[in-house]
Amino acid sequence: MTQKFTIQDLLQYYPKYEEGMDLNKDIVRNIQKCSDDFHALLMENKTLNRMTCLRDLDNSLQCFYENAQGLLQEGRTDSLDIFGWYLTINDDFRYAKDKLRGKTIYV
Repeated sequence: MTQKFTIQDLLQYYPKYEEGMDLNKDIVRNIQKCSDDFHALLMENKTLNRMTCLRDLDNSLQCFYENAQGLLQEGRTDSLDIFGWYLTINDDFRYAKDKLRGKTIYV
């Protein structure tokens, strides 16, 4: 059965992290889940995998997770340590939303 992939579907993969939040285990676990689930979605669906903006977002989520995990392991939990990566995923989510807006994508 064919389903539509919408902006709302995309946003379910946005990590529960906001600017100014210090890192902790729960936040890093959520980032990992979002990253892993989004990556699995792209690997399972050729239509979505062909969209460059979604592959870029996949890479950004993975980098965000890897950096957050590394910082937490080092004991560096200050929000400024992860701020650059947070801005990157925001930009990539915004770009992907712009690309999806007004389009019907069947998966």
